[in-house]
Amino acid sequence: MASIVVLGAALGGLQTALLLAADGHRVTVLERDPHPAPPDPDLAWSRWQRPGVPQLRLTHLPLARWLQLTEAHLPDLVAAMTAAGAVRMSVLAPEPAMRGQVLLPADARFDTLAARRCLLEHVATRAAEAAGVRIERGVMCRGLSGGDAAGTSAGGRRAPHVTGVRTSAGPQLADLVVDCTGRRSPLPAWLRDLGVPGPVEEVGRRGFTYYCRYFRSADGTLPADTFPLIAEHGSLGLLRIPADHGTYSLGLISRGDDHELRRLLRHEPAWSAAVRLFPDAEVWLDGRSITDGIQIMAGLTDRRRTLYDDPHPRVSGLVAVGDAWALTVPTIGRGLAMSLQHGLMLRDVLRQHGGVGDPVELVGAFGAATRDGLADVYRRSTSYTRHRLAEMDAHAADRRYRHPDWDRARALALLAARDPDALRAERAGAHLLPGAEHELRAPALTEAVARLLPEIERRTPPGPARARLLKVLGAA
Repeated sequence: MASIVVLGAALGGLQTALLLAADGHRVTVLERDPHPAPPDPDLAWSRWQRPGVPQLRLTHLPLARWLQLTEAHLPDLVAAMTAAGAVRMSVLAPEPAMRGQVLLPADARFDTLAARRCLLEHVATRAAEAAGVRIERGVMCRGLSGGDAAGTSAGGRRAPHVTGVRTSAGPQLADLVVDCTGRRSPLPAWLRDLGVPGPVEEVGRRGFTYYCRYFRSADGTLPADTFPLIAEHGSLGLLRIPADHGTYSLGLISRGDDHELRRLLRHEPAWSAAVRLFPDAEVWLDGRSITDGIQIMAGLTDRRRTLYDDPHPRVSGLVAVGDAWALTVPTIGRGLAMSLQHGLMLRDVLRQHGGVGDPVELVGAFGAATRDGLADVYRRSTSYTRHRLAEMDAHAADRRYRHPDWDRARALALLAARDPDALRAERAGAHLLPGAEHELRAPALTEAVARLLPEIERRTPPGPARARLLKVLGAA
């Protein structure tokens, strides 16, 4: 079995470490944040300092696909998270189209775990430690070790081979280094130091800013039985996300370059006034706030590193998993599911090669699996970002955004708000469930969407016009 160093002890790194340790690999996780997990998950919210994980106390809900994969491959982790207070919920049940509807046995595929991210990470930390994963905290990776070519020739050039990492605690040797340091990964600089060209980054020019607060209800129940998990309202979006122990979060979403809204939404009165503009949302403000002010996360756009675009590896002994390879905007919640799927690809490639084997062939096989399994998911995710930003731009300019692909997406969303079967198909696609493409292409569904296109063409953006929005928030 291989000696593997995983960089990053957030959820993506921990679930990857668990998968690899379960196959008998010797796994060490290096984490730059020095503070260990507190003894009790209830204390993780108030006491765990994780500056390297800025989203720790922001709105969070894993995709249903994440729960499917975790139950199939890490069932003890799901059991431990549930025992700690994570709530199994259906992403169908809250939606208005399901009002008065009974969930079917087959609807279990739409289940996920609702919990604050710090609880999930706390449980995953304890699970990794119990599985024999060594977690070293307060260790900063300063670069990669190695550089000499290894294995077979790659496209007429020799791929530099990584033999470990240089850290603040000294060198750490490894048969394989797995970068799970997320969107802040300094991987491009590390590779340049080895003489590796790239990886070139494909970065979205613009993105979103998130303004979040968590609340705790007085009686442990949610403020409403049915509600859209995400509502888009011209220049703003609103996330209403259930969590653990009677908590829930509200997150407002604006364009990252919307400086007028950023100036206003960082203040609680304007933030609350913005929430009240969404239908039936005011009741969600009745809970007790457990957040210190408005939690803001900015600079979030889609980004992909082209490390695996070529059939020949640029480097061996090193792979990038999850957000360290490709980051998608949190609005669509795909990061954790994509990271787990990516970690499973790595586990399977290691199995197929009997461990690291030929290091160039290993990374080449992992690159092929990445392209085949996740490249299209990333492409579809960036399409959402591009169109939604254009719609927000149009609302700010007091005009309607029109594009055939976006009109069809909006027509599907409108149909899903009215029809439970359409909602199932739409949620299957949004949550990356197997068979979703077949459901979305069903003739009856495509015909129903087509019939709604004229209505979509006539619809103006919901919510107040831009001038009134700014006036309401400015007066708060």
